[in-house]
Amino acid sequence: MIEIKGIHKWFDGQHVLQGVDLTIRDGETLVIIGRSGCGKSVLLKHIMAILEPDEGDILIDGKSIFSMTAEEQDKCRLQLGMLFQGAALFDSLTVRENVGFSLIEHTKTAEGVIDQKVREKLSLVGLAGIEDLMPASLSGGMKKRVGLARAICNEPKSILYDEPTTGLDPINADVINDLILRMQKQLKVLSIVVTHDMTSAYKVADRIAMLYRGKIIATGTPDEIRNSKDPVVQQFVTGSAHGPITDLLKTETELL
Repeated sequence: MIEIKGIHKWFDGQHVLQGVDLTIRDGETLVIIGRSGCGKSVLLKHIMAILEPDEGDILIDGKSIFSMTAEEQDKCRLQLGMLFQGAALFDSLTVRENVGFSLIEHTKTAEGVIDQKVREKLSLVGLAGIEDLMPASLSGGMKKRVGLARAICNEPKSILYDEPTTGLDPINADVINDLILRMQKQLKVLSIVVTHDMTSAYKVADRIAMLYRGKIIATGTPDEIRNSKDPVVQQFVTGSAHGPITDLLKTETELL
């Protein structure tokens, strides 16, 4: 279980996260939706302890990640797989080296065992036999899948997805959605997916939470969010140009 309790974060006087509270249960896929720049990726970086909150705490299996020693945090991160928005592959490393990177750098796992795990994970994401390729020779969709293979290579308890379908055509985006569902079904992991792609959100989520103006303003099943009476939620999920979100932005612009 991951518990997010009252997280606040400021950047240069901008109050990005304003008291975020969320609980994600084991085996659940929670999708966090919200406009670009609203703090979704910032929240993921707090879960990974890449960023520390100005206020609040995050508990993983009941223990505060921010009260851990550096060594304990490193061990905790090995249980958190992360698929970055741009896949974040190392250009100078082969696919094999990218996928096995965490095990190579942070464990004493034998090289043969790492190679076996790399092959298994690449096969799981539908990319068997590409271990010796370089990232430059991969398509955008293949890079995402290699990034996912890397995220699951050390068999984490949780997987975090940062805008997994961004930059992909609809077919490749749906391939990634299917992979997210497969990871949850086969690996029984807790998953957190950050996206503004509502097609993806509705397909992969057990629950959806909307982040708006630094706070979670709604949570529910896909059907509950789709049918929400909240005008802010409705404008976002329908993609309408008219509503309280744009009205507020217009008012703020006029005040400036």
